[in-house]
Amino acid sequence: MLLLLMIIMMILMYCYRTAFYVKPGHHEDPYNLPQNEQYQPYYNEMVHLVDALNNEPYEAVSIKSFDGLTLRGRLYIYDENAPIELAFNGYRTDGIHDCGGVFQIARRLGHNMLVVDQRATGDSDGNVISFGINERYDVVAWAEYIAHHYPQMKIILVGGSLGAATVLMASELKLPVNVVGVVADSAYTSPKAIIKKVIQRMNLSPTIMYPFVKLSAKLFGHFNLEASSPIQAVRKTKLPVLIIHGEDDRYVPCSMAHQNYAACKSPIKMLLTIPKGPHDISLLVDWDKYQGTVVKFFKRIGVPVKKE
Repeated sequence: MLLLLMIIMMILMYCYRTAFYVKPGHHEDPYNLPQNEQYQPYYNEMVHLVDALNNEPYEAVSIKSFDGLTLRGRLYIYDENAPIELAFNGYRTDGIHDCGGVFQIARRLGHNMLVVDQRATGDSDGNVISFGINERYDVVAWAEYIAHHYPQMKIILVGGSLGAATVLMASELKLPVNVVGVVADSAYTSPKAIIKKVIQRMNLSPTIMYPFVKLSAKLFGHFNLEASSPIQAVRKTKLPVLIIHGEDDRYVPCSMAHQNYAACKSPIKMLLTIPKGPHDISLLVDWDKYQGTVVKFFKRIGVPVKKE
């Protein structure tokens, strides 16, 4: 019995460390960009986007999370009467790594931007990634920070991958009235669904392994992995939502975008899928279509864009 208990605890710890845990002080290199056959054609453009954002002057800002973490971001203010986009990064990356593309679009449209390092990534504190469960409340806190300091600005929540799931999950929460829309690129339907997909890709049984992953989150990460999900949140949100996804996404299936869109009860919702688009870089595959759809969405919800 003791041996069995030890084996179970070892499996639980493995699940926790693999899925959720980040070493204290660990920082991903924003230039650690994927170079597999899907991403190789866009590698130089991705480096350029990281360079451009990394070299842009900014104000370092921070807030305290509901559970006492210091969360950090880079604030780019160009016009205090223009809207601001709050951009949230993906899984085990950081804002500089993930947000260069949406930053370039924001600048073209005359928008300000806050590039956030989500908890346990980049310069922000924390050592647990909770797949949006805790991060959704961080989105609210950042929106409140901007609404307090710039009450005249309209706020758009923007995210890619985990960041996209996070902003969708936050969309049903009590947000400042300044928040007028959500743009989510490459979001999964739920933490449970994407983790099961990953387990399957590891040639393990999702039926057997997922309960261990869920329990490890509760025991060691102190959160309920099924407390929320993007697909649950969009059934309740009143915010306008633009869902974007690459049709050749091999990490988060494009079918999840269609599921989120079908479930969404927002009075204004749009869906864009990009043929041949890999995970979270669809804008590099078809920049004009991507930017054009974002502009169309902004105009539809009354967010001003600079005329080119």
